Amino acid sequence: MVFNEQELRQIIQAPISIDMKLDLIKQLHQQDVQKTVSETQQSILEAIEKVLSSERVKGNTMLDSKCVDQFLPDALALANKKELTVPSLQRTFKIGYNRANQLLAQCEQVMNGEKE
Repeated sequence: MVFNEQELRQIIQAPISIDMKLDLIKQLHQQDVQKTVSETQQSILEAIEKVLSSERVKGNTMLDSKCVDQFLPDALALANKKELTVPSLQRTFKIGYNRANQLLAQCEQVMNGEKE
């Protein structure tokens, strides 16, 4: 349920209990958070697809869609918050060294592709 500004003002000024107002505010906040998360996920997926398509054109098969790690979108989101390292990827996703190393290489390739 999305409210426009006028409806929100009416709700806030309405003679309803504070608990009901707080519940409405929590619902609106949750909707906003979900929208932001889905937009972020969409932008990450678009960046991955852009890099994959450019790599296919170059003939590079390292990031072939069959070889892309399932944790790549989550790792890219994590890269926005902190620096990625092989041990941090191992701890976060509970994966082995080789897979974490490959995931880090894929993340670097995607992030370098975004900068171009």
